[in-house]
Amino acid sequence: MIVVTGASGYVGGKALAALSRQGLPVVGMARNAGKRAASLPSETPLRIADYDDPESLSREFEGVSTLLLVSSDGDGRDVLRHHANAIEAAVSRKIASIVFTSIIDIDTDSPFYFTPVYRDAERRLRESGLTWTILRCGLYSDLVLDSWIRPALSSGVLSLPTGAGQVAPISRNDVALAAAAVVASPMKHAGKTYELTGPQPLSFHDLAEAGGSAFDRPLEFIACSSADYLQRAWAEMEDPWPHAFSTLCRSIEEGRYQRVTDAHRHLTGHPPTDFRRFVEDAAAFGPTG
Repeated sequence: MIVVTGASGYVGGKALAALSRQGLPVVGMARNAGKRAASLPSETPLRIADYDDPESLSREFEGVSTLLLVSSDGDGRDVLRHHANAIEAAVSRKIASIVFTSIIDIDTDSPFYFTPVYRDAERRLRESGLTWTILRCGLYSDLVLDSWIRPALSSGVLSLPTGAGQVAPISRNDVALAAAAVVASPMKHAGKTYELTGPQPLSFHDLAEAGGSAFDRPLEFIACSSADYLQRAWAEMEDPWPHAFSTLCRSIEEGRYQRVTDAHRHLTGHPPTDFRRFVEDAAAFGPTG
């Protein structure tokens, strides 16, 4: 039996749907029965457990042979605890294999807010005694579009403290498909770490041009200082997101998201969607008003 956590979210829901289409014995896990990803058929079974309730995790992991642990989100301390609880419950149930969605920005000297959180989860997996596979994801195309490009369309200026940094964005859908491919044959990928990225590194001038072209709006990128960005972020976001986004931008400026790998093609048999195509599809589906 395969269990996919985060079944009410995008990556978990899409991975679960892909595994279901293959006829594999798979169930989703969500915090409550009322949350179901739009991509999931109504007949897809769900198990209800909470990352903050270790007993519920242990109960719902009974009889599971493979776990797709889709990373949690929120305050870093909460996310660290969620991952630790899930891995501990998997160990207690002697789950044969775990596939975990991590991040590409994992180096010890990274300034990114969430890096220590993911380093801790990866360490716990390696020390768990269970078979594991780690999928280190690059920056999501969805995040670039929804958090940066769409909000900038009204002013025509995308302003971030990323300097001359480049990124190789990959869509959440491509990550879900790669995760499903690994989960379908977990022992084939045992003990391996894959870096999932988009097909090419892009500057933020490239990203702004692609977004402006897709939405038929003028959009330019202008680098700003970290202090100016933080001032804006504090006015617009709740904690921990000003710190999380500002340190992400610093990581980008340091070149931690620009490398490109062929892992997605290796795992799925086809290339990941390039960013320009991604935003064109998004604009066609739901243009910004």
